[in-house]
Amino acid sequence: MKVTFSWLKQYVDFDWSPEQLAGQLTMLGLEVEGVQKISGEFDGIVVAQILTRDKVPGSDKLSVCKVNDGKSERTIICGAQNHQPGDKVPLILPNFALPLKPGDKEPFVIKERKVFGITSQGMMCSPQELGLAADAEGLLILPPDARIGQPFAEYLGRAGGDVVFDLEITPNRPDLNSVIGIAREIAAVNGSKLKIPSVEIHASRTTQHASDLVSIRIEAPDLCPRYTARVVKDVKIGPSPDWLRSTLEKVGIRSINNVVDVTNYVMLETGQPLHAFDYHLVGNVSGAGVPPVIVPPTVPVGEKTKAESAIETVAGRGRRDACPTIVVRRAQNGEKFKALDDVERTLTSEMLLIADEQQGIALAGIMGGQNTEIKDSTRDVLIESAYFSPTNIRRTSKRLGLRSESSYRFERGADPGITEWASRRASQLILETAGGELADGVVDDFPAPPKPQEITLRHTKTNALLGIPIPHAEQIKHLTALGLEVVSQSNDAGTLRVPTWRVDLKRETDLIEEIERLHGLENVPATPPRGAIGGHPFDAIHDQIAEVRLILCGLGLNEAQGQTLLSNEAASLRPDIPSKLANPLSSEMDTLRPGITPGLLNALRLNVNRKNHDVALFEIGRRFAFIEGRFAESRGLGIAMTGRRYQLFWTGEDRDAKLDVFDLKGVLEEFFEQFGVRGFVFREQPQHNLPFLISAEIAQGKYQLGSLGLLHPLHAKQHDLRDTVLLAELDLDLLIARRASGKSFKPLPQFPAIRRDVAMLVPEATTHEAVLAAVKQTRPANLETVELFDVFRGRHVPEGQKSLAYAFTYRSPEKTLTDAEVNAAHARVVEGFKAQLKATVRE
Repeated sequence: MKVTFSWLKQYVDFDWSPEQLAGQLTMLGLEVEGVQKISGEFDGIVVAQILTRDKVPGSDKLSVCKVNDGKSERTIICGAQNHQPGDKVPLILPNFALPLKPGDKEPFVIKERKVFGITSQGMMCSPQELGLAADAEGLLILPPDARIGQPFAEYLGRAGGDVVFDLEITPNRPDLNSVIGIAREIAAVNGSKLKIPSVEIHASRTTQHASDLVSIRIEAPDLCPRYTARVVKDVKIGPSPDWLRSTLEKVGIRSINNVVDVTNYVMLETGQPLHAFDYHLVGNVSGAGVPPVIVPPTVPVGEKTKAESAIETVAGRGRRDACPTIVVRRAQNGEKFKALDDVERTLTSEMLLIADEQQGIALAGIMGGQNTEIKDSTRDVLIESAYFSPTNIRRTSKRLGLRSESSYRFERGADPGITEWASRRASQLILETAGGELADGVVDDFPAPPKPQEITLRHTKTNALLGIPIPHAEQIKHLTALGLEVVSQSNDAGTLRVPTWRVDLKRETDLIEEIERLHGLENVPATPPRGAIGGHPFDAIHDQIAEVRLILCGLGLNEAQGQTLLSNEAASLRPDIPSKLANPLSSEMDTLRPGITPGLLNALRLNVNRKNHDVALFEIGRRFAFIEGRFAESRGLGIAMTGRRYQLFWTGEDRDAKLDVFDLKGVLEEFFEQFGVRGFVFREQPQHNLPFLISAEIAQGKYQLGSLGLLHPLHAKQHDLRDTVLLAELDLDLLIARRASGKSFKPLPQFPAIRRDVAMLVPEATTHEAVLAAVKQTRPANLETVELFDVFRGRHVPEGQKSLAYAFTYRSPEKTLTDAEVNAAHARVVEGFKAQLKATVRE
């Protein structure tokens, strides 16, 4: 909702500056998203009087003038020839810009400048320079009665600068989607009187009543509880006056014509959307566009020509049986309708349509139709003011992808009590801006007016909830300032009637909240909450997740926080059954994520697209899937890495070393070590639930802790990732359940270690896991560590085999080992390799 500073001051008196007003609105609960200062059209231009005029030495055409700008005398160099001392002219002061004209790319700013050694302190303006004439010679000479020093915009009768407030209105306060609604809040807080415009419509010469010109039939009262119609005859469609056009343009609404602009103005003023139809196009299918003909009453009906009678029937003037009928009905399935945006849409029976007896003429509460549009040829206007079901308007607007200022207000809940008043207000302004005559009365179909809601407020309850005493009279004063009416009152409580525009007030605590707002949130002291905090001293799961974050950050990874919702295309990266939403916000957020890694891929792409090519991320979050026909939710831990292994260093060593799958494996091994996960193994699995080129699962006995792998280049290319992408996803709930959190002290070794190396040829299919299993079976004494330090294929290695080199470290915690003891234990390891792995040990 946009509103201007000057517009608000028309309805309530206040002496705040724009900055102070923004602060007051914020304290009242209106979020001020932006404050825009608008410069006046002739900012910095004043009425000035020429005192003297002399020639500039050395110039044939230029003259130097002494000019009075109302505050001081200025020296102005001028090239025009049509001015004399005593003339009054518009003068633009230094550092201000001339009004922009068509074709100007940027404003022209006037500066003090020297001409023939004389400093010119401004510029006297011509009509062309001010944009008041397409072609003009000489200065604009003003009438003698122009006041010296008066702002030129004020002299022309045009408003100067203003301030536009962009307000975010919460859905529960639809009354604030109007200037009067916001002004009511200001009046309530500063004690001023709300100045509602008086609607005075002078009696017209017409003797026709609105009910003689239009009838209403509501066929869907559940979707349209109230509908009113008025008719204004003999209007003249044309441009809006400056005040109306300027007001709308400041808040971002394009001026169309005087009648349409009035409906938009009243909508912003009152919060009640209206619509204007060309009266003679309602109920007129074949004769659309036929100008109305009024047959003089002195001509007997029998003497009218057939053409005159036909045209009179189309116009519907003077004949009760020919007046159009407004039908408020549900659309038919498949019914076509072309709105004012020139787009034809297919409707369903759930959508509400404003129609005549032949066709639809407006999408109720959203947009009018082209077939009844106000045009330059329009002479009679039918004004619609109604109340529509918010739920239906919201559903229809979303289904058709069509939003408007009108639908924005209706879907939040308009005020059924202001419907008729807004129609009168629009009629008044149309008569003022477009002329014409208003048919007497209004056609108002309101079959079941709602019963006014009444709420009882206990004064002691207010004091108990707020924690401070507020006098009873002050409580009632705050509420009546907002428009509530006192029904009954006692020393202990009061019953108040809620106005129709406050749809958010439904119970006693709502009234207490209003009292708190107007009393001032800053006057309510902050107190700590009372009562029990909880039975558990800490959240063990939360602490363990915090430990996961600490470990991974220590390993050089950065935490990412992605969305729980993602697109179905991104979710298809995993073969899990996607959990699609029935009513998604958008196609990019229509599926609950089945895993963490699809979101991390988007994070990698975002970084790489911004020239950050070296990325290592992790994310902890919820994931969703269907398992055995049931919806399941679990915690997951995802890791994604791409780019260089090391940061750039000045020596240039290893500048181009890229991350590979063993870097990711090392990160996981260190994480498991620090987190306390023991006894896990990595098992290769070609077919996996992620599109990996190389993949492995991480298992601990019968439990699968997660998976890791290298993303296939085709999938990486789809995400604009040029380097190798490494991904891992772990079941965090299972990790927490399977960890051994206990820690034991292990002293530093006191005795030296002895190392033995083994180089052997083994079949290509032999894995590191198989080697470790063979070592474990031999149970060598005093073996401390086993480390793979070389893998070789190629020359001197038979095809189908590979060379593995291992380092074995032996150490005793009780003594220094001898070579004989180490050789005996190591011999058993070598024999185990030969027997179990079919290895050829290289001497």
